[in-house]
Amino acid sequence: MNQRLAYHVELLNQLATQLAKVEQSGLEYNQENTILQQLSQLIESLKDPSAQQYDSAIFDGQQWLHRFLTHNPELAPAIHRDLLWFFGGDCLHFMPDDEIEKYQMLDDAMAEAMIRNTPFNYTLSREAIFK
Repeated sequence: MNQRLAYHVELLNQLATQLAKVEQSGLEYNQENTILQQLSQLIESLKDPSAQQYDSAIFDGQQWLHRFLTHNPELAPAIHRDLLWFFGGDCLHFMPDDEIEKYQMLDDAMAEAMIRNTPFNYTLSREAIFK
């Protein structure tokens, strides 16, 4: 698991911890699958190293996050903004343009580091861009 993915999986784990503290009865989409169960499945899918599973997990993450924010707007502050960018797609509609530009700068810096074959610290670079 690369550093960027590990960072976002950790954010998802933190979200799961926060949501576990919220009363689950109000967070069910249907009888058999709660938000926390879906989030747990998503986290496990992202940890799978196969490209096909990863692509599927990103798509599932987009759907899960969009559905979560749409149905639970009162819990939106629990979602770290990085997760919106990470999953992309419809999740980007929850972000202002200036924030999207900063994340694009971060991705460009990461791509530049990869081209130059130099180390890239996602967390430190993010802090520098978002200060």
